[in-house]
Amino acid sequence: MVTNSTAHNQMVVSRLGFDLQALEIFITVCRTGSMTAAAAHADLTQSAVSRQILNLERRLGVSLIERGSRPLKPTLAGQKLVNVAERLIAEASAVPAQLQSADVRMIPQLRLGLIDSLSDPLVPILIKALRDRVGSISVATGFMEPLRQRLLKRELDAVISADPFDDVDGFERFELFQEQFVVLVSRGEPPFGDESEFRSFATRFPMIRSGTTTGIAQRVEQHFRRMRLEVPQAFSCDTIESIVSLVASGVGWSILTPVCVRKCISLAPAIQVLQLPGAGFSRHIYLVVRQGEMGSFAKQLSTICRRAVQKSYMPPLVAVAPWMVDAITVAQS
Repeated sequence: MVTNSTAHNQMVVSRLGFDLQALEIFITVCRTGSMTAAAAHADLTQSAVSRQILNLERRLGVSLIERGSRPLKPTLAGQKLVNVAERLIAEASAVPAQLQSADVRMIPQLRLGLIDSLSDPLVPILIKALRDRVGSISVATGFMEPLRQRLLKRELDAVISADPFDDVDGFERFELFQEQFVVLVSRGEPPFGDESEFRSFATRFPMIRSGTTTGIAQRVEQHFRRMRLEVPQAFSCDTIESIVSLVASGVGWSILTPVCVRKCISLAPAIQVLQLPGAGFSRHIYLVVRQGEMGSFAKQLSTICRRAVQKSYMPPLVAVAPWMVDAITVAQS
């Protein structure tokens, strides 16, 4: 019976005129000068070795061994084949190591989505870190829900957001960090102290909210409901930059997260970043990929993200407000 594997090998031989095993046997005959010695080396019978050489000569249409000489030696065509065969076998032997190295170091493409609040400086950091590991990189930034839908539709390979995708099967998630929500007020605004002062402040001064469809806005409104605090509707903006700019201009105040402050770090001299009095609240940020599709690369990517938060987010934030050293907790690898 001919198995699929055997049939495949036969097709390769018929197309090329030889296979690697036949070439190895031929090289051994030329090196040892004996069919008997080559048979012992290859753990075959002498007749099997002789058949391999005869088949090789028939397929290539040339004589390869001078059978009248002792020890046996290759013909001129046979010597050319020895040179070619040694190179082919050496290259074939290197294939496993090359494939293993490629699995660790390179993937063809990465379509990455991440929430807008993380886009700067994380995107430039990731592109620099990944350019030698990924063939091509495309980055999409935006709100959490549209990014979720694009990952589910296979339009993205990975998403970095506050959505752990724990309500659907077939995804791997890597927690990157946890961050506390903070209050932003203009530099000229007197800071509040306890929760009572914050309640009074929140109801008297206009709040600049994130757009109602954003994950940040939903978390903030949940917190207000827990506090039983009614904050009048004043302004809302879809972009982090617009919110922080309005706060810096003294138009109102807002609740955001430390990474939002980091994105708008140039406006830091015009704002105060304050802790929420009373029971605070936080969000977790995850890297989510489809299960089994990125191998070890997903873990490498999560490590790069965590290091970026530690090295490029924490120092500038602590310079703005030293207490923010405790506002972000980077997850363990």
